[in-house]
Amino acid sequence: MMALSLKYPEPLVIEFLPRTYGENAVQPRKRWLKLILRSSRSQWHLKVSFHGTIQDDQHPIFGKKLKRRNDLQDLCRCIDFRRIQLLDNTVTEVILSLDPGTQSVRLPCQTQPAADSEYISVISHLWVRTLEDPLRIRFPVFDNDSGIPTKELSEIREKEELNGHSVYKVLLYGDETVYVYKEVERPHYVPPDTEVLQQELQNLELFRGNTVGIVQLVAAVISQNPYQTTQTGKENDSNVLRGILLEYHPNGTLEDTLKSPKAETNGRWCQWALQIASALAEMHQRGLAHMDLKPANIVISADFDAVLIDISGIGGVTRQWLSPEMLDKGDDPLSWSIEARKQNDIWALGRIMLAMADACCTDDEEQLLRSVAQAAARPLPRIPLSDAITTLSSALLSLDHSDSSTGLPKENGGA
Repeated sequence: MMALSLKYPEPLVIEFLPRTYGENAVQPRKRWLKLILRSSRSQWHLKVSFHGTIQDDQHPIFGKKLKRRNDLQDLCRCIDFRRIQLLDNTVTEVILSLDPGTQSVRLPCQTQPAADSEYISVISHLWVRTLEDPLRIRFPVFDNDSGIPTKELSEIREKEELNGHSVYKVLLYGDETVYVYKEVERPHYVPPDTEVLQQELQNLELFRGNTVGIVQLVAAVISQNPYQTTQTGKENDSNVLRGILLEYHPNGTLEDTLKSPKAETNGRWCQWALQIASALAEMHQRGLAHMDLKPANIVISADFDAVLIDISGIGGVTRQWLSPEMLDKGDDPLSWSIEARKQNDIWALGRIMLAMADACCTDDEEQLLRSVAQAAARPLPRIPLSDAITTLSSALLSLDHSDSSTGLPKENGGA
């Protein structure tokens, strides 16, 4: 690959990205920051890392983190990036070191560091090598022929964070409907996060338009590749997935409701158990397991129905909602067979129904939920979901008939 100076003789401008400086451990044997290198026609995304130790971390001046960050920024301004091989359309990690490693060259500089910089004494001894940043945020190419509806990232006009995990309540330009937006880019991102969101999009597309209690996909959110070096101006060129847009359900989560039951929940508990079991059965019939079924991953719709969310099946687990056999083994629950993961879902469903039984207002509801929950949360073999659904459906019909035979109205919010 050619060095930049052969293609771009005009000046290059450095834009340091805020809140991207980091270092490892107490003694920073690695420190890094992120920046964008711009010319009039192009841009390159860089992560500049220094590997090694120059000064003791207890030094009265160089031991301060702010000083180390400022010195690394100053060093970046000294580097002649035209003579370093940078990668197009991605993030280049520029690794600086005192040790000449494989494929390293002497660091080309155009100026010297400040007189009080930590690097002033070693600037002539630094080596540099480049590679694609293995920890970069990965925005997968979006297949425009997939049939999945899309929205441009630029169509989002308002964002309000919902739970601190890069999930937002959003509004779009020209649309007053509230949506939920889950994005690829997030604090503490790790590359597997992209795979999780892609899998969730794929799973959601299976249930799009289905009335079963699974959150509905509105659109994939796309944009041009944010790392694109040269803007082509062509529509749909290098579109990448930035996130997913989902229906918004305004009545919080089942976890919220269990903590603070409202009048509207009276008579709803058994109906919710049936809706959750039915949605779970639909996933299982498609060869999918939820693997993080818990009250926080069930939301309550405007019509007070229960709706499953976070259905990637690979996004991690919550230990307190794992079945005893998975806890006992100690290995990765997501590596178990699909049948074992389905059984884990049924156990978690039983635990959820026990929690709902504790919150019930009526003896009939509590008795029904406990009977099904005990069969679901018992040691293997557990009750099949089809049997749990049949039991709940029949009992709900019986409860409805009992209410109507008294000639009295149901409780407020009754199913």
